[in-house]
Amino acid sequence: MRMRSAFRYSITAKLLGIVAICVGFVVAASGVGVYQIRKIGQEIEFIAEAEVPLTDAIGHVTAHRLEQTFLVERLMRMSLIGIEGREVGSEEERAQTEARLLYLGGKITSEFADVAEIAEQGISLASTEAQVTEFQTVLKTIRAISQEHEDYSVAISKILSKSKRGNSLEAENLLQQVSGTHSKFNMELEQLLFRVQALAESAAKAAAKHEQNAIRFTILISLGAAGFSVLLAMWLGRWAIGVPLLEVVNALRRLSRNDFDAELPVDRNDEIGDIGRAFKAFKAHLIRVKEQERIEIERQTELTREIRLLSELNEWLQSSSSLDELFEMVSLFMTKLLPSSAGAVYVYSNSRDVLDGACTWNGGILEAHIRPNSCWGLRRGRPYIYGDNEVSFRCSHVAPDLEDDVYLCLPILAHGETVGLMHLSPAAGASDEDFLSQRKLAQMAAEQVSLAIANTRMRDELHNKSIRDPLTGLFNRRHFIDVLRSGLERSQHNGQPISLVSIDVDHFKKFNDNYGHDAGDMVLRAVGSTLEEVCDGDQMPCRLGGEEFMVLLPETSLSHAEDVAEMVRVAIEKIVVRYGEKSLPKITVSCGVAGYPDHGRIPQDLMKSADDALYLSKDNGRNRVTVARSDFDETEDDLELLREDAAQDQETVAMKQGDVAHKENAA
Repeated sequence: MRMRSAFRYSITAKLLGIVAICVGFVVAASGVGVYQIRKIGQEIEFIAEAEVPLTDAIGHVTAHRLEQTFLVERLMRMSLIGIEGREVGSEEERAQTEARLLYLGGKITSEFADVAEIAEQGISLASTEAQVTEFQTVLKTIRAISQEHEDYSVAISKILSKSKRGNSLEAENLLQQVSGTHSKFNMELEQLLFRVQALAESAAKAAAKHEQNAIRFTILISLGAAGFSVLLAMWLGRWAIGVPLLEVVNALRRLSRNDFDAELPVDRNDEIGDIGRAFKAFKAHLIRVKEQERIEIERQTELTREIRLLSELNEWLQSSSSLDELFEMVSLFMTKLLPSSAGAVYVYSNSRDVLDGACTWNGGILEAHIRPNSCWGLRRGRPYIYGDNEVSFRCSHVAPDLEDDVYLCLPILAHGETVGLMHLSPAAGASDEDFLSQRKLAQMAAEQVSLAIANTRMRDELHNKSIRDPLTGLFNRRHFIDVLRSGLERSQHNGQPISLVSIDVDHFKKFNDNYGHDAGDMVLRAVGSTLEEVCDGDQMPCRLGGEEFMVLLPETSLSHAEDVAEMVRVAIEKIVVRYGEKSLPKITVSCGVAGYPDHGRIPQDLMKSADDALYLSKDNGRNRVTVARSDFDETEDDLELLREDAAQDQETVAMKQGDVAHKENAA
């Protein structure tokens, strides 16, 4: 059974069958000359034991070297794509490919030794000098190609080693260096194959010539049989072996260039058919690998985009200066980051009894307020997906007409505390599968938003503490001066007036001395509360320190500021402060009013003018309002003093000019 199969599938068996037919015809027809018969036997022995095995051996070496080249290119492609972060094949497949490559290296070395042995045997069997010379040339060429194979195997080992270590550029350069020489020797090996075939044909012709001499006296049919045998051998060799092998080579070259239209016959019952079937299976596998690579590249590209958007979202959220600005950024980024989701963000109010609607995107429904107990996600303290399980309960804050739609509620947590809620539902035209596939991405985005909200609130709280007086809750001196300076700069451009009211609690020390500092603090808090009640709009009260207060009145004239100061004085005078079981004495304040530009153009001057007016109120009996004197309200005595000073200055200037002229004349 094994011999039958070998004869059926082996190209070498076909060649030997052709030769056997020719020999049978010649032997049957030859009837003359033992010497001629002996020479014919030598020629046949030479062809059968030297040229034909040599052709077969060289053919195997050629096929294995082509396979070796293909495997090297595949391993390099696996390594390069693996370095870029894409998965190509399994580690087991890579290991099998490397094992096959190692096996081919040893197999080719062994086949080169066999070829050399056959060539040496051919030299010993050659009957002519031309045959000896030809086989010596073949042997020399085989040894040269064998040496190149050893060098190529060493270089391939280095290339694979560098590629595994991540030196893909060095590996590719080294492969380019050896590939040219390797291809050159492959072509030389192919040419050698055809030369050996030509030598076989030449030997066959020589045998035919001897045969003609031997059967010259035999019947003419012997000549016809020999000619027919030669023609049959040439035709079968060309169409049964040469053309199919050329098709195999061309198909492999096309496949190496990613041309998946290349085909090989699969219905042949020989080695060419086996190669065609293996080629078809390999091409189908390669197409699947390419498709997997494409899908993986698309997935990695989308993942990279999502990571980039999350990073940009975090960067922008951290740079936001207020919650309103933060929520505007969230709406914009969520539109890009979650295109299949329509959503809304709710944050806890300061009282933490309701959540206020903050922002929405992609057509999400935003309620003004929702209760914490109306959301199963908030009540359970973890993400809640409605419609994902067999039994689900709808949240109360979701509209009844959307009861059958899937949605996702994500509690927004920061520093172990729930700060809000992100509600997501499928956007218009988006499927439930696409919506649910973005669940993990939505959770990561919610984490970014939660930290940003907590940081912004903490920053606002710290900023508020830095500009507020802890006792009264009014703005402190530093913030008041900053706002006053900004207001003065605006007034210099638009010409609008600014007024200040300086306020001081009368006899405040008596409250501390007679009733204690707690009572004094209650008085200060009562005065601060009254100032906040009286002042409205842009009017800004502050506590400068101790019992001193000041009110900034933007775009307010002096007369209007005086009215405001009087309102403050009257309101404070009506305050009744209970301390313990009794009421404290009546609280009164003295006020001083100053305005820009009459009383100063910088904060220090304007505040000093208001304080001076305050001291005038103190000097005139307290519990009153005094407007600061203008720089242009000089008395007649002041004007006379100014005139005398100006006259003295003119005399001094004239004396100096005279001294200068005298010095110039002397020079």
